[in-house]
Amino acid sequence: MSNVFLDGQQNLAALSVPGVYGDIILPTPFIAGTPTNIEGLVGVGSWGPLNAIIPVSKPSDAAIQIGPPKVRQSDLASYVAAGSQVGGAIGFYCVRVSDGTDLAATVSVQSTALTLTGKYTGTLGNQITFSLQNGSLANSLLAIVAFPGLVPEQFNNVMGPTPASATATFTGQPAANDTLTIAGSAITFVSGTPSGLQVQIGTSLAVTLSNLLAFLQASADSSLAKCNYSLSGNVLTITANQFAGTGTGAGTGGNSLTLAKTSTAIAVSGATLTGGVGTWQTFWTNLANVINNGNAVRGASQFVVASAGTSTAVPAVGVTLTLSGGTDGDTGVTDAMLMGQDVAPRKGMYVLRNAGVDCFTLCDMSTSANYAAMAAFAIGETCYAIQSGPKGESIANALAVRASAGIDTPWFKYIMGDWPSFYDSYNGLTRLISPAAFGIGIYGNLSPQQSALNKPLQGISSTQRSALGQTYSDTELSQINLGGIDVILPPNSSPGGFYFSFATGRNCSSNTAANGDEYTRMTNFLIRAAQSKAAGSFIGKLQSSQVNDQTRAQAKALFDGFSAQLASPVVGLGINGQGMIDTPWSVVCDLSNNPQNLQAMGYLFLYWQVRYLNVVRYFVVKFQGGGNVVVTAQTTQPSAAQFQQAVNTSA
Repeated sequence: MSNVFLDGQQNLAALSVPGVYGDIILPTPFIAGTPTNIEGLVGVGSWGPLNAIIPVSKPSDAAIQIGPPKVRQSDLASYVAAGSQVGGAIGFYCVRVSDGTDLAATVSVQSTALTLTGKYTGTLGNQITFSLQNGSLANSLLAIVAFPGLVPEQFNNVMGPTPASATATFTGQPAANDTLTIAGSAITFVSGTPSGLQVQIGTSLAVTLSNLLAFLQASADSSLAKCNYSLSGNVLTITANQFAGTGTGAGTGGNSLTLAKTSTAIAVSGATLTGGVGTWQTFWTNLANVINNGNAVRGASQFVVASAGTSTAVPAVGVTLTLSGGTDGDTGVTDAMLMGQDVAPRKGMYVLRNAGVDCFTLCDMSTSANYAAMAAFAIGETCYAIQSGPKGESIANALAVRASAGIDTPWFKYIMGDWPSFYDSYNGLTRLISPAAFGIGIYGNLSPQQSALNKPLQGISSTQRSALGQTYSDTELSQINLGGIDVILPPNSSPGGFYFSFATGRNCSSNTAANGDEYTRMTNFLIRAAQSKAAGSFIGKLQSSQVNDQTRAQAKALFDGFSAQLASPVVGLGINGQGMIDTPWSVVCDLSNNPQNLQAMGYLFLYWQVRYLNVVRYFVVKFQGGGNVVVTAQTTQPSAAQFQQAVNTSA
C-alpha cells in the first residue's frame, strides 16, 4: 500500500501503520470559456464525408476539405468564402449532405490489376492522379497519389515478385565455337568478326566478358531480352527481366528460363534460373495493402481506397492516370435533407448536436415551416440559428414569416432576403449569396457581448436594393426594428461610416429585454461555461449543513473567479476599458439556498446573476446654442458629489 495518495482515497480515520503519509489535495479547477467563433454550416460540397463534421478555418482549407466554391444552391464553400471576408477570426464546422446520387471518382489501373476509388464522393476526386515510378529498393516500385492543393502521397518500396536468377562462371577463355545458351538462344564465341548471336573472343578473358556483357545488354533477340545481365569479375549474373513482354518471366515464371553451355571454360549454376517467387499480382496486392493500411514509413492514403484484382499485368512506370466519374449529389438536395434526422445515424442539422457551435445556418434553406424546429434545436444546443429569406424578399413578407413561423425566441435570427453580392475569387465573378452567410461571418468575428448592429460587413459590394439605387426609409427601418428581423444596410445608411452593416442587431424575440444579438450569444456563452467540466467536478462531492461548508465555498469561488475574469478590462474591448460583463455580479451558494432538506435530496444550488453590457442604440445629443447661453467651465477635476441626484428632504 502506498503512503502517498490523492485526497479522499484513504480512510484517514482508520490508519493503523505508523509513518508519514502524503495526502495530495488537487487545486480547485477554474472555468475556461468556450469558443464563440465556431460557426455551423449545413449544405452541399464536392468532397468530404457525408453527415459528419468537417472543420474548416478559411477558404483555402475549404477548397481541400469540401471543394472550392461552386455557383449552386446550398454550397458550403461559398458560405465559407463570403463569411471569411468579414474577418479572419472565424472557424467553421461544415456538414455535407447529398441527394443520394453522389459517386466517388475511380480509375482502373491496367485493366483489372488495381482499382482506385476516391475516399469520399464528389467531383473534387476527379482531380486525383496516380502514377508509378521505380522504388528506392531493388524489385520495388513507388506509387504516387496526388490530390489538388496538397503534397502528393508517396508509397515507396512496394515490393513485387522476386526475380529468378542464375550465374555463368568463366574459369578461362572460351574456345572458338563454344556456346552459352540463355532462354533458348545460343550465343557463339568466335575469334573473327562476330555477326548475329556471336561474341568475339578478346585478347584476354576480361575483354571477352566485356564483349559478352555489351552484346547481351544491347541485343534485340526476344529470348535474350527476357533477362537482365551484370558482371562481377568472371561471373555473369543472369536475372529474369520481370518487365519484359506480358510479365510471364516475373517471379516463378522466371524459373522456367533455361541455361546451358558447350564449353569447358564455363560453369553454369543450373539448367534453369531459380529463386523466382510470386507474380506481378503479388505487387498489386502489396500496393493495395499499403495504400489502404500504410506501412512503417507512412500511414494509409487520405485520398483513395485501393482494390487489387487477379491480373498479373506488368506495371507501367511513368504513366499518369486521373480518376473520373465523381459526382456531388447536389442537384436534388431538399430542405428536408438539410434538416436531416435526430436519430442514429444523425444527418443534416442534427450532426451539429453537441458540437459546440456558436451560430449555425442551413445554407439557402427557404422552408419557413422548418424554422421552429431550428429554433428548438438552437435552444437545446445553446447556439444561435440564423436564416434568411429568399432573394428579393419584401419587408411585409419577412415580417409575416417572423410572425407565423413559431420563432418568437431569442435563439433565432431572421434576416430579410435583400441578398448581398460578394467577389468569388475562385470563380472570378461577383455574385449574390444569402445574407445568412454574412450573418455567420460577423458573429464569428465578434466577441459574444457585442451586437452586430452597425458593424462593418467587409466583402459586400452591393445588395439587391442598393444595386438599384434604393435605400430604406425611416418608416421601413422602424418596421424592421420593431418587427424582430434584420436587414443589410447600404453604406449611405450605416450610422458609423460608409460600409454595409446590419440594421437592427435583433433576434426574433418579442421580449424587449432579450431581443438583442448580444443577449443570445452572451447567454449561450455563459451557460456553456456553467456546464463546464470545472462545474461538473462538484458532482459526487460532499455537502454539509455547516455555515463554512467547503463544497459550497469552492462552488462560489469558482463562479466568482470566472465573473471577475469576465469583468476585467483585460478580456474586454480596448485598453483599460470595460470587460465582457458589467459590475457588480452576484454569486450565492450558502445555506440560504441550500437548506438541509434539499441537501438530503442531493441538490446543490448556486444563484449566479450577471449584468450584461448595454448596446447603445440611440445616441441623443441635446444641444443648446445662442448668444445668451451661459456656459460654465470648471478647471478642477469634478467630484462624485457633483453628479449625485438631489434628494428632496422637505417635509
